[in-house]
Amino acid sequence: MRSNLPVTQREYDFPADATLMSTTDTQSHINYANAAFVSVSGFERSEIMGQPHNMVRHPDMPTQAFGDMWSTLKAGKSWTALVKNRRKNGDHYWVRANATPIIRGGQVTGYMSVRTKPSRDEIAGAEALYREFRENRAGNKAFHQGLIFARAGCAGPPRSRRCRCAGASAWACSPLARWASPALQLAASAAWHWARSRPELPWCLAPSRPGWNCRLPARWPWSNVRRSASRQASRPRTCI
Repeated sequence: MRSNLPVTQREYDFPADATLMSTTDTQSHINYANAAFVSVSGFERSEIMGQPHNMVRHPDMPTQAFGDMWSTLKAGKSWTALVKNRRKNGDHYWVRANATPIIRGGQVTGYMSVRTKPSRDEIAGAEALYREFRENRAGNKAFHQGLIFARAGCAGPPRSRRCRCAGASAWACSPLARWASPALQLAASAAWHWARSRPELPWCLAPSRPGWNCRLPARWPWSNVRRSASRQASRPRTCI
């Protein structure tokens, strides 16, 4: 994986209402970047165009995240996760990135990425989880379509009801996010915020604030995977 150095570990702040957008060809070379992306990246437009998109990749990002991103995109699905990017001067900035294939005439012609600013709680949660991957302390956690799942002895895919969702993305545990295309991101995000206040909903919403416990009604068949109080204390930000 490309390693962009040096890094300063200074975070660059950008406006909360900014939307960073870029598109690439099928080989991930940038062929469009909006003004917000150019400005936040710290590069000149002439330095960006035609270059591999991983020129903004930060070495603190776990390799597993991008492996999962490409396997998801190659399957024709959208991928959403928090990403730490590197600026030209070595500073970094965090984004909530949604990447999706661009399909024309039934063929993938490139990829599009739309990024927005995440909350401080989301960033703190992602930093802790990504550090575990970098330091080989992730244990049974794994990326799947942008989410981080902690496998609980289950043989099935990460989305199996016997697995735990560690939710590095703010609203990604909702089914709304898993299948949302960029055109649906705004509506899906609004729906997620509404759903957070509805404890009776039958899915695991995982806001990235420590110690938040999923509230699953007893009538739902997968309510047996609710987290106990003791596990809540020992495994913060893990939604079971």
